[in-house]
Amino acid sequence: MEQTVKELHLERSKLWDASIANHTKYMDPKTGLFETKWTEYRPCPVCGQNNFSKAFEKEGGIYVKCLACEMVYVNPVFTDSAITHYYQTNHSIQSEIVENSDEFYVNLYNQGLDSIEKISPKGTILDIGCSSGVFLDVAKKRAWQTHGVELNEKEFKFAQKKGHHVHNALLETLDLKTKFDAITLWDVFEHIKDGEFYLNMMSKLLKKDGVIFLQIPSSDSLAAKILQEKCNMFDGLEHVNIYGVKTITKLAEKCGLSVLDIRTVISEIGVINNYLNYENPYLGNTTNKAYIPDLIDEKTLHEKLLGYKLQVVLGVKA
Repeated sequence: MEQTVKELHLERSKLWDASIANHTKYMDPKTGLFETKWTEYRPCPVCGQNNFSKAFEKEGGIYVKCLACEMVYVNPVFTDSAITHYYQTNHSIQSEIVENSDEFYVNLYNQGLDSIEKISPKGTILDIGCSSGVFLDVAKKRAWQTHGVELNEKEFKFAQKKGHHVHNALLETLDLKTKFDAITLWDVFEHIKDGEFYLNMMSKLLKKDGVIFLQIPSSDSLAAKILQEKCNMFDGLEHVNIYGVKTITKLAEKCGLSVLDIRTVISEIGVINNYLNYENPYLGNTTNKAYIPDLIDEKTLHEKLLGYKLQVVLGVKA
């Protein structure tokens, strides 16, 4: 019997509910938006232009689309001090869900490592935002030397107890002596306001022929384009930059990096089918089929890079 989308998403709804509950202490109840004392306006994080149109409001934040390069991002955005406070005091539900949904995440992690290992030799790997260390567990089994960075104190201690070399601080504050064959960011890069700064910083930490791997939600996703503000990709606070194929390529090139491999994972076709059937996209009762009737199947969707998340491997240009 096929599993319904509702069954798949019930566990993950705990993460969504916990995150949104944490938003309320930063919001103005009169406007439904974040209080201005926490936020600041910014130009496009990819092309630097200030020419944008409002897309929609979501859970206290406003998403806009750059009219110059088509980047989708939150504007205004939390200040550096406000967002650091938010993450340091945030819940640890993400690590609990990853630990309890082993097969789903391990499959994604192995896909990412397959992409990395096609290009870079196994050696030292640094996972930024490593949470409880499940990805590092998988990498260690594949003979990588595992290092991590995690701001959440509970998750940091959890990963450290597993024997990984983990730091509980911002990457830019660390004096790392190690150079890495691979640096990974699993569902983290969309949380970083200044992606250009981070890519440049990470490039300096790579060994010769080392790579940077990103798994990020995709603004090109068919699910995101259809559902828009109803899509869980958009949370209003944490997911500040939503890249697509064009914008992540543009940013990489700006930083002297080349896209060596790019693919999409997670189709969200079941979610789309729920929505097209006039049901809650995440809690409707549509069976989790691998196609949208008379429109597209999962294989074709990924061939066209329309999946929910991008997996991107970047290397320094010669």
